[in-house]
Amino acid sequence: MKNKLKINKSVLFYILRLICRYFIALMMFSYASAKILGTQFSSDLSIGERAISSMNGFELTWYFYGYSPTYGMLIAGSQIVAALLLLFRKTVRMGAVLLLSFMVNIVLLDVFYEINGATPMAVLLTLMGFFLLLSDWNAFKGYFLKQEKEMHFYKEELPLKFKKIHWFKYILIPVMFIGMFFSIYKLREVYMYKNEFYGAWKVMDTKYDSKIDKVYFELRDRIVLLDTTGKLYKGNLKNQDEVKSTFDIEAKHYSKSLRSFVQKKIDTSKIKGENNIKNERLRLSKLYHKINNSEPVNINAVYKLNMDTLYLTEGNNIDLKLIRIE
Repeated sequence: MKNKLKINKSVLFYILRLICRYFIALMMFSYASAKILGTQFSSDLSIGERAISSMNGFELTWYFYGYSPTYGMLIAGSQIVAALLLLFRKTVRMGAVLLLSFMVNIVLLDVFYEINGATPMAVLLTLMGFFLLLSDWNAFKGYFLKQEKEMHFYKEELPLKFKKIHWFKYILIPVMFIGMFFSIYKLREVYMYKNEFYGAWKVMDTKYDSKIDKVYFELRDRIVLLDTTGKLYKGNLKNQDEVKSTFDIEAKHYSKSLRSFVQKKIDTSKIKGENNIKNERLRLSKLYHKINNSEPVNINAVYKLNMDTLYLTEGNNIDLKLIRIE
């Protein structure tokens, strides 16, 4: 029968290229949406207080690329253009070239800056891009080297049943992009959540001997404290009660010197047994914090927020006045 769908090399080749094109386009649009919505290249407010040597490759890369919002938008624009070009057979060659022009650089960044979580997907997208390029190599060779060109290794054959529903792509493409955009938008609400205190605050007045100099209320109720000697304390804002205007802050100091101090003592000790080693680690951590005046910070406070001024009172005899600085 003429209408019978034949599964031959040309059909398989067409389907494989189609999957690559649409998958790459969808992922490029998701990455572009993340940049537009601010879920990529967004760093913690307190990162400016940290030494560069304390940052990992991911933090360095994100901070660098997030320095210029305009640059991020240009990258997003390039990704959207590449996605659109790949969706149509007449422009897939331009899309493959544009895609590889930035994907190769992204793979190199992910590998050499040890951004391990993003590396597998970046490698996959790049390999798909090279497949689209190399499977169309005769056409590229014919264009750039002025030789006689052929379209592909195999002729790209559109099955007859596909031709009958060819119009469906004009519905599928907008649905794909709109769906991906709003899924990223919903993820932003979860992972980019900001509470009412979000920002950087400077301690301006206190009625007790406080070692806290700055307070950073980060995304997702995370909190970073900076003391007067430059030590950072990381923790969370907990048990917030907006009716009673109360919350708890629990933050601990972490550093390479702490880990080195504890590990060195453990390695030179004769302690055996998992529980014994765990207890010794806790004891050594407390000893380190006592020596270095870096004990964990615990604040149980009643707060009053007045524009850019935050008052913490009552809990643990704390009476702090903080001014928003960023």
